Amino acid sequence: MMNEKRLTEAITDGGLPWINFFSGRLLSGEDLSKEQSSNLEGRHRLGRAIGEGVAYGLEVSAPDSSVNTRETPHVLVNAGLAINRQGQTLSLSSQTNVKLTRPINADINVAGSLGFEDCRPLQPGVYVAQAGIYLLTIAPASKNEGRAAVSGLDNIIARCNTHHAIEGVQFRLIQLGLNADELRDANLLRNRVAYRCFGIDETRPPISFPLDPLGQTSPRQTLLDDLRPRLLTDCDVPLALINWTSTEGIRFVDMWSVRRRVFAPSAAGRWEAVLGERCHSDGEAMFLQFQEHALALVNAEVSPHTLEASRQFRYLPPVGILPLRNGSARGFNADTFFTGVPHREPEFIDGAVFSSLIRMSTGYEPFDASNGEMVWLYQVWQNQMAVKSGATRQAYFVFTSAHVPYLGTARFDISHWNK
Repeated sequence: MMNEKRLTEAITDGGLPWINFFSGRLLSGEDLSKEQSSNLEGRHRLGRAIGEGVAYGLEVSAPDSSVNTRETPHVLVNAGLAINRQGQTLSLSSQTNVKLTRPINADINVAGSLGFEDCRPLQPGVYVAQAGIYLLTIAPASKNEGRAAVSGLDNIIARCNTHHAIEGVQFRLIQLGLNADELRDANLLRNRVAYRCFGIDETRPPISFPLDPLGQTSPRQTLLDDLRPRLLTDCDVPLALINWTSTEGIRFVDMWSVRRRVFAPSAAGRWEAVLGERCHSDGEAMFLQFQEHALALVNAEVSPHTLEASRQFRYLPPVGILPLRNGSARGFNADTFFTGVPHREPEFIDGAVFSSLIRMSTGYEPFDASNGEMVWLYQVWQNQMAVKSGATRQAYFVFTSAHVPYLGTARFDISHWNK
């Protein structure tokens, strides 16, 4: 039954209880605990209003190639701060070497006394698969330390006389349920899994909301949404995907397929898919995921200028920046990279529009590199002049989806054709 209230009538259902302190009042441990609980819940409500995601830091990287990660896989996680869906802040104070094998006997003093019972690991055991993709997350934990002097308990050791509890974090690893065929295609694996995390695959094509904007009420369903709440809880903040095999060790660490900046919850209702902060965060993540993947290819391949997009990427973001091979500078060849993808020779644009082009393009849909859709290619005039003068060695080119407005058309502005 719906409650009925009059204007100006106080509604206290779900409100926070605050202890009324006054001189002469006798305080109990329950009173102080209730005050602590109200303070904690107030912080969580503020955190939920700010939104979930990574605020800063917490970058994940594989160890140096000289380190054997076949038998003892581990990753490095930088210091940083995140907020989970429950509004809890997760702070890591220093860079941490995280071993990816879970201990059989966990510390019973961890995550047991600050209301984190619903944040306990849901996928126990040691990973023994020959190959797989794993989701690394950060979640809250706590640990009791010390003993407090007590009165009325004969100063004996009791569970209630812990001196203090420390809020901390723990890392979790969730193995994704990919089949053997998906894992076998090593070249396209990273790209395919990343775009499943963006909610795009053969069964869920890029364009979805415009098909029925008046009927669709939620953003695109993603691989991470499929994991909730059975494996991925509201306590967890995803940090990275890790590909590990028993023969090669860690093959790649992909952060931006699952990492998102903090974004506020949407008040846009059914229009959240286009007006909510999540869609903007996803667009930025697609761009950053591609840049991270492309840089890894440049560093790993002997001849990156011979690589074709279709061999490494099933899907491409609406905008991307690629290093261009130039003399001894390693990079891609634009024509070779877009073999089979309709494109023109790169057109020159002015550096003044470069940043706006990137920001504008992230609002567009990604595209399937195998469906014959055209791309626009650009080079920035100032970069080319710097390369010719020797001020920099690294040339680059930019591509965008053909749906992004074309900027290669001559315009009347402060740029001139002969300067």
